[in-house]
Amino acid sequence: MRQELHDPILIVGAPRSGTTWLAKIIDSHPDVLYRHEPDDGHIDACPITPSDVPRLMAQWAADRTPRAAAKRPFFPKSYQSAWQRNVRTLLVGAISAAARLPPPLRNIRHLPVPDMMAQPPPRVAIKSIRLAEKTTVFAAAEPACRVVFILRHPCGQVASVMRGNRQQRFELKTAGTDMPFDEAAAIRFAAGSGVTDARFQALSDAAKYAWSWRAFNEPACAALSGLQNVRIVCYETLCAAPEAEARRILAFCALPWNLQTQDFISRSTTHKGDPGYYAIFRNAVAAAAAWQTTMPPDDQQAVQAVLAGSPLAHYWQGLGQVITR
Repeated sequence: MRQELHDPILIVGAPRSGTTWLAKIIDSHPDVLYRHEPDDGHIDACPITPSDVPRLMAQWAADRTPRAAAKRPFFPKSYQSAWQRNVRTLLVGAISAAARLPPPLRNIRHLPVPDMMAQPPPRVAIKSIRLAEKTTVFAAAEPACRVVFILRHPCGQVASVMRGNRQQRFELKTAGTDMPFDEAAAIRFAAGSGVTDARFQALSDAAKYAWSWRAFNEPACAALSGLQNVRIVCYETLCAAPEAEARRILAFCALPWNLQTQDFISRSTTHKGDPGYYAIFRNAVAAAAAWQTTMPPDDQQAVQAVLAGSPLAHYWQGLGQVITR
């Protein structure tokens, strides 16, 4: 499997920041083998050293569990014949349908998904919403690796996470808290700005989420700055000019532009109607701006107040300027 890790691509960002859409833009390239969050639940408490990187990348690339290897939509691939692609799609459908079967047939849903490759894929792309500042270890240890880190406007990301939490879409990060993020990490980060534990607990939920946004993104971006094999992407820029930005991202990853990606960009940004919470087919411009009309002004103000003075505020005009009414 190591031969498949020639110039691997790592897509990283906070939950609800557009990582899956960005990852699928890269996956739409015919030369890419994609793995969806193969690190889930395996690295949170573990320090990662440069010597760990080759092993972890190979382990994640080899992960054929349905969660990692069967994230739709699927795309034709240069390393896969048409019949192999069709057989694989049928197998994925059967594995997915097994979840509705009675036991023990239901166990079929845990079967590994075959890649059905005629030859090794030229590139492997791996998406993570957990690495954060640990991404630096991968970027430094694998200079040939290309890291794409996505940032979403904190109001947009916070509004999306709060919506998901209201709909009970998340497993709680830590027992004893109703926040679907690492609250302890957010508290430690806020303490660096003089926010005591007691003050943090007294904050509104929106403000707590905003501190989580800062705790995830600021250390990661600070550590990644200056590395030549890292590109930071703004979700709102990708939504406003998806093809132009996608062209730049693929060029950074040394992947030539292709009609398959162009078609996916068109289809995934012009959806009409309710796209659903986890959908990647949506009206991109409307999705980027939705928080402005759906997020209560008090929550917007709370997020803006937390972001005042953030070194990442320059990505969005007016961010950190507290709203007055």
